[in-house]
Amino acid sequence: MRPRTWLWILGTLVLAAAMHYAARFPWDDTWSTLEDADWMLLAAAGGFNLLSLVTKAWAWQLLVRPEAPVRFRTAQAATFAGAAVNSIGVAMSGEAARVHLLGSWDGIAPGVAIRSIAASRLVEAAALGLFLLALLAGINTEHAWRLLGGGLVLLCGALGLLRWVPWLRPSRGLATPVALDAASWGFQWATYHFAIVSTGAAVTPTLSALALLLSNLGGALRLTPANIGVVQGAVVLGLRPAGVPASHAVAAGLALQAIQVLPVLAIGLAVLGRHGVRQAVRRRAVEAA
Repeated sequence: MRPRTWLWILGTLVLAAAMHYAARFPWDDTWSTLEDADWMLLAAAGGFNLLSLVTKAWAWQLLVRPEAPVRFRTAQAATFAGAAVNSIGVAMSGEAARVHLLGSWDGIAPGVAIRSIAASRLVEAAALGLFLLALLAGINTEHAWRLLGGGLVLLCGALGLLRWVPWLRPSRGLATPVALDAASWGFQWATYHFAIVSTGAAVTPTLSALALLLSNLGGALRLTPANIGVVQGAVVLGLRPAGVPASHAVAAGLALQAIQVLPVLAIGLAVLGRHGVRQAVRRRAVEAA
């Protein structure tokens, strides 16, 4: 079978299991928890999520710039548009949108754009390891060794792979992109922590970081739009050591996903709408000429 067929089969199985679980879930507790959520903390989480995307786009622009002249605003707009597409699509749809927009706005060749996205994934992995190590430097809990091990593996593995990427060399200046991506992970961690705490769950920063790590590892293939179900499952697993009930953890996951998806979707659709208007104006100008 083709890889796409296997993805559809796996996605169908995951969806069937999720529906079976959802039919027996205590949703009344979940909705009551959401109704009592602290909207100020959710707003703060939404702000941190936007900052995470801004710094991520900045790091990506610095990675592309040695190969092609990408403008800062182009990288920002393409990143938000790609995140919006990922909110309603699956697999690599968001990355495809980023490649298209780079070529349409700044004339970047598809090959260069694809290589830059692949390189950004490696840099983000190294930055995640750096962030986890920095987090554990100031936190000492019984769960710290798990994040410490994961951070070391990600950091060493990503830095090892970077040595084999010809368009990424230490001389090209990787320090700034890695630092920006580490800051992006920090903002993403704050997004998770404030969104979870807004529902009244008593969690430590370490457990919020564990939920972040599980969510990104579980959602790497993006089998569902915006990783629906994956995020909630990661939050449930991440909060289990604190004894948070599943219904409460799912409420935290739903609140988290709402503030991650809705603002970005609005911004991304505005960017894509403006792009569509520009394309229409150009077509009319060509036809008139």
